[in-house]
Amino acid sequence: MKKLSILIPAYNSERWLPRCLTSILSQIKDGVEVIIVDDGSTDKTLQCAREFAEKWSCIEVFTKKNEGVGAARNFLLDKARGEFIWFVDSDDYIVEGCLSLLLNELSETLDLLSVSYNEVNLNPFEGTGLEFIKMRLINGYLWSKIIRRKIINDTNIRFDSERCSQEDWFFLMHVYPHLNYVKQITLKAYLYCDDNGQSVMRGLGMEHKRKLIADSRETICKFKDFLNDIWQEPYAETYEQWLNFSVAGYLYSLFPLDYSIDEVKNDVNIFREKGVYPAGDTGIRKFNVFLSIVNHTCLYVLSIRLYRLLLLNKILTKVRTFSKDK
Repeated sequence: MKKLSILIPAYNSERWLPRCLTSILSQIKDGVEVIIVDDGSTDKTLQCAREFAEKWSCIEVFTKKNEGVGAARNFLLDKARGEFIWFVDSDDYIVEGCLSLLLNELSETLDLLSVSYNEVNLNPFEGTGLEFIKMRLINGYLWSKIIRRKIINDTNIRFDSERCSQEDWFFLMHVYPHLNYVKQITLKAYLYCDDNGQSVMRGLGMEHKRKLIADSRETICKFKDFLNDIWQEPYAETYEQWLNFSVAGYLYSLFPLDYSIDEVKNDVNIFREKGVYPAGDTGIRKFNVFLSIVNHTCLYVLSIRLYRLLLLNKILTKVRTFSKDK
């Protein structure tokens, strides 16, 4: 059995995939496989992946019709043979020299390894998944987690194939309670990049943004159903705070979005009917202060109107200044 499967879903990433693969292959070790699935790209992503595979025997390349990142990740899980799996996005890359250090951390008893990324230096931790949850060390960043594949297979946990956003943290929230041994280290191993406007996760068009918002809303509602099922579990209270935090983030995201006030009110009503609005304690003071305002629909709508008015005035001022300069 391979020690580690590095799983890369790729969509329209011909520009970034070489950087990603080079960062891995420059430090590749025996026992590591790299599996790429092209999710119906319309550029030369598949050709790029196959060119690398011709030179490196550790790479396998698959292609499938475009069904979204959740379905692509499920496809990769079915193809993986490693004892551990690590999802790496095709427009990100891993830190030079980190791979051998990570492999040394993958012990026989370890279930999940959480690594530092970008400028985020995580605090060291060792304990169970429940302790990891209780200490609020959980997050939804899939790419900073190396997970024992048996845990995922034994529990039959899979990604929501209907979502192109938020499916990663929903997946992880199902995984965390099943972990007997979690280790978090300060080693910076991953570099998340935000320079691909063509990827599934980072498209900049308004239609794409609306899709992401809709997926976020549906995931929050789905997580509420999950919370109702596990309300007697010892981690339910922490998960409820996470849910409230997610609602706060969602409500905040609507401020600059090209959403009509009627659409905003409709989303609030959806949350109200689901029982997640008004949102409760997040465990974080600044978010609780924000919720103390937006939990009142009238104040929330008024705040959005004022924000957009101020933003419009700011834009008009810049336009006038530009016109005068010309």
